[in-house]
Amino acid sequence: MRIRIYETDFEGNPVECTGEFFSGASALDIVEAMRMHPFTAHLDPLAFMRQVLDKIGQKDFELTGPPEKAAVVFLQRLTALNFAGYELEPDELEIRPVSGSHNAETEKASQKTKIFR
Repeated sequence: MRIRIYETDFEGNPVECTGEFFSGASALDIVEAMRMHPFTAHLDPLAFMRQVLDKIGQKDFELTGPPEKAAVVFLQRLTALNFAGYELEPDELEIRPVSGSHNAETEKASQKTKIFR
């Protein structure tokens, strides 16, 4: 799983196509990577997530349950508010051949490819 946490402008609004990428096998791994900053490394994951939500005006948003579950909800909240966006990892892309019912379209596409080469 890979996510990009967007930087914010001077008014606290997220700016797409900016920010840092974080990868991990789980949402909690991503949160652990995010908190590895000199000012937040000392916080436990739940305290870190609450601090981030508070800074973006979501102080009343409730994070409950174990840290693993809270991390999923936290990342979902960031993406829902456009403060983050998921990115596909190269191994998450699956390229399959076109089925037989699309042969005419495939032929047209290959002809166009030849033209542009």
